[in-house]
Amino acid sequence: MPNNALTSSLVAFWAAAARRRNFKDCVIWMFFLLLLAVTAWFTPGFFSLGTLDNVLVQAFPVMLVALGMTMVMSSGGIDISVGAVMAISGAVTARLYIADAGLVPAIAGGMLAGGFCGLFNGTLISKFKIQPIIVTLVVMIAGRGLAQTILDKPSLDFSFHSSMNALGQYRILGLPVQIVIMAGVVAAMLFLVRKTVIAKQVEAIGDNSTAARLVGINILKTTVFVYVLCSLLCAVAGVMKVARTGGVNAAGLGQLIELDAIAAVAIGGTSFSGGKARVLGTVIGAVIIPLVTVIANMNDMRDHHAMIFKAVIVIGVLWARREK
Repeated sequence: MPNNALTSSLVAFWAAAARRRNFKDCVIWMFFLLLLAVTAWFTPGFFSLGTLDNVLVQAFPVMLVALGMTMVMSSGGIDISVGAVMAISGAVTARLYIADAGLVPAIAGGMLAGGFCGLFNGTLISKFKIQPIIVTLVVMIAGRGLAQTILDKPSLDFSFHSSMNALGQYRILGLPVQIVIMAGVVAAMLFLVRKTVIAKQVEAIGDNSTAARLVGINILKTTVFVYVLCSLLCAVAGVMKVARTGGVNAAGLGQLIELDAIAAVAIGGTSFSGGKARVLGTVIGAVIIPLVTVIANMNDMRDHHAMIFKAVIVIGVLWARREK
């Protein structure tokens, strides 16, 4: 399809969507489609299966972490330990795998470690009334050290012919396994938010925790649930990152991903003060973040310029979505 025809189609799609939604809900779609249109115009070969694969695989860890962060923020909390949880889960998985525990037990161990981190966060926040930013900051700092302690070295590499690495490179119906997992997680999160009572309870706690308690919502269990869910999604991201790269660097795995996740949630429209979880908005936000990096690489743009561009997008979307 010629670039001008593609651009016209994208603009028409957004205009049709805008007629069905209010302006603030369409801002993220406008930015996303405009970004695609401009990139298609200036970047030959951008719309190819290879580029799409690359963008979505890079978006995989950010999207999973951001979806977990969406539920946490919907409850009125925040979790800045997500990168450290990825590192802990990856380190446990790698350590068990190297010890010949087997692929499935190693992955299960990594998931269990991630879930325990979420249980720790949620319990301290809800039971002992410690601020989420403080609890997760402690886990973020200590978690990096714990991950390196588990490995007993800064990094650990597998053979690129190992079953762990084969998992990271596996394809289902021609699609990278990361994309299939990501689609399943998005579908599950949409079902959770739209069809389950617990999502309404999370939203109620975020809106007004005192009122939520008075109507009988179990604040402790619900808060623990969202932090465990977030950490389990971080664990999946960490385990699959280890599998794809064929190794783990405890100091670097998941580093600063909390910033990308928070930016994706902010772009998506979920309020930082709690309330309705906007899953589809987070999905688009999580795609935009790595998309900017891919666009920068394809146009020989320096990394620090890409970071500035990413910040401008976040600020622009938040400004457009602001309350009048």
